[in-house]
Amino acid sequence: MAGRKRWWIGAGLAIALAVGWLLSELMHGRSSTSPGRVEVDRQVSALLKKRQHQTLSPKEERRLLERLLALGRVPESIVLVEDQLKAQPKSWRWRLLLSQLEFSNGNTAAAEAHLEQLSVLHPSDPDILQALARLRLQQGRNHEAIATVRAALTTSPSTQRLEVSLLLADLQRQSGATEAAFSTYRQLSKAFPQDPRPLMAQALLQQEQGQQNQALALLESARTKLVANGADTQALDALAARWSLRSNRLPSNADRLPSRESELPSP
Repeated sequence: MAGRKRWWIGAGLAIALAVGWLLSELMHGRSSTSPGRVEVDRQVSALLKKRQHQTLSPKEERRLLERLLALGRVPESIVLVEDQLKAQPKSWRWRLLLSQLEFSNGNTAAAEAHLEQLSVLHPSDPDILQALARLRLQQGRNHEAIATVRAALTTSPSTQRLEVSLLLADLQRQSGATEAAFSTYRQLSKAFPQDPRPLMAQALLQQEQGQQNQALALLESARTKLVANGADTQALDALAARWSLRSNRLPSNADRLPSRESELPSP
C-alpha cells in the first residue's frame, strides 16, 4: 500500500483500507486473473501437496493464499498467514492481514488482540486504525472507535493527519453524527486546500442525504483539484454523470444511493 494514492478513504468508503494490504489487492482484482473454480481447486490441491514435501517459493505461497481466499477457505488461509508471520515476525502487514482473516472467521477476540498489538507499535497508521475501528463498530462500540481515532490524531505525523482525519469523519457518519462529519470534512477542506479527498467524501455524504446539487458542486470542485494535481478524472466524471442522470430523473430529496460502495470508482 505504501506510496499508493488513495482518493477514497473511510470505513464505509472502500474495502481496501479495511481489509489490509494483500487481501485488499485480492478483493479489488489487482492480482493475476482468476481462473475458473475447477481450475482453482486443481491449483490449490497441487500446491498443498507440494507444500507437504518442500518449501514453496514466495510466488507460490502468494498464489496459494490467493486461491484459498477465492474459494472462501479462510481457516486454511489463516494457517498460511500464520506461517508467514512466524517466518517474518517483524512484517506487521502479515499480522494486519491475519487480524482481518480472524475477524472474517468470527474470531473477533483474536482479531482485536492482533490489532491492539499493532496499534501499540504503529499508533497512527491509517490501515491499522481503520481495521480496529471497523471491528469496534461491528461490536457496537462506536464511541470507543471514535475515541481511538481522536487519540491517534494527537500523535499522527503531518503526512498521515489527513487520512486519519478522514477516517474520523467517516466514523462520525457511520455513528449517525452527520453534522459532526460535515464539520470535519469542511475543516479538512480548509486545512488541505489542494487535496480533493475531503470534497469527495463530503460529496458522497451530501448525496447520501439526498442533497443532489450540493453533491455535484463538490464533485466539480474536487475535479478541479484533481486536474491541478495532474490526476485522472475519468472515474470522477463517470460518477458525476450518474448522479446528474439520477438527479434529473428523480425528486432531489428522494434520490438515495443504495450504498456508498456501489458508486465508488476503483482507486
